[in-house]
Amino acid sequence: MSENIVYAVIMAGGQGTRLWPISRKARPKQFLDLTGNGFSLLQETVRRGVELTGSIQQVLVLTQAAHAHLVKEQVPNLPQGNLLIEPVGRNTAACLGLAAVHLSQSSGQQLARQPVMVSLPVDHLFVDERPWFTAVRTAIAAASDSDSLVAIGLQPEYPATAYGYQKLGKRLDLDLSLSVHILQEFIEKPAESLAKTLVESGNYLWNTGTYAWKVTSFLAALEKYTPELYAGLQSLGDPMDMEKLEQNYPAFADISVDHAVMEKVTNALTVRANFERIDVGALNSLSEIWKPDIDGNATLGQVLIRDSQENIVYSDQGLVVLLGVKDMIIVRAGEIVLVCPKDKAQEVKNLVTELSKQNLEKYL
Repeated sequence: MSENIVYAVIMAGGQGTRLWPISRKARPKQFLDLTGNGFSLLQETVRRGVELTGSIQQVLVLTQAAHAHLVKEQVPNLPQGNLLIEPVGRNTAACLGLAAVHLSQSSGQQLARQPVMVSLPVDHLFVDERPWFTAVRTAIAAASDSDSLVAIGLQPEYPATAYGYQKLGKRLDLDLSLSVHILQEFIEKPAESLAKTLVESGNYLWNTGTYAWKVTSFLAALEKYTPELYAGLQSLGDPMDMEKLEQNYPAFADISVDHAVMEKVTNALTVRANFERIDVGALNSLSEIWKPDIDGNATLGQVLIRDSQENIVYSDQGLVVLLGVKDMIIVRAGEIVLVCPKDKAQEVKNLVTELSKQNLEKYL
């Protein structure tokens, strides 16, 4: 097994609009303590990144300028050079590309050991972190000993349309903790009918959004599959010119790494993992974080419940009282109250868009 220095890259620039109004523009979900344990999603992810790499020096956080102060406040020991500021949000292909270019420059003295970067979504929690660590370390090992882009997959539980799907190919004969397969096909967020077919086939895994690859391998994939984005990243100079970053970055393609690279790449692998994750996306995911009462009500904050079942309730101030309601989401966040059926949770993002049209930006 070759020894490669490993960097954890944490993308903390999202707005978390599906978790509105708990997640707001001034303080998106990654900076919130949603478990009640005193640590934000970002802080938990940084902790895992340090455990994976062995040092905060090998953890990078990418965010937008408006939230840089929150990163510094919550991760005060993060080296200044390890905080990368995106001038605007440009999705995960540009974000990870920016991190790869930065690492290719700052770790130049160690290029003989081919640095490996592992991308960590900031909005995941885990029922048990141990199998997750095993999966990520397996992916890092597979990436270290090849030029492949390595994904991590989970057995699908239902035909989800919010996840990508990985088709399992031949299992490789590797002496690693988990099985590693050739990734034959990658399908990002299929329609429900196709998702149903994929799940029923038994040959596909859910994509987890966690990847490991050598920095050089990823940059080569960007050059091959998204040459304009690659050229734009190279135009930033070596060392990176911050003025050019401000000027050029807004013109970069707004596309996910899944569409830009993973759906096209021919040298990808996937780790067949078995951990339980909580994808903290829409408001209905909160019921997986907060332990429900005997009637299935999951709550955080001061809540009084009578004759009510299967509700999700959040209150950051004052008291919320439920009487005779079922399958609802009730959120009291500052000056905003949101009430909606649980099956409408995915539509909250559209509601946020409507606020701007109604000149209600102050509530974003």
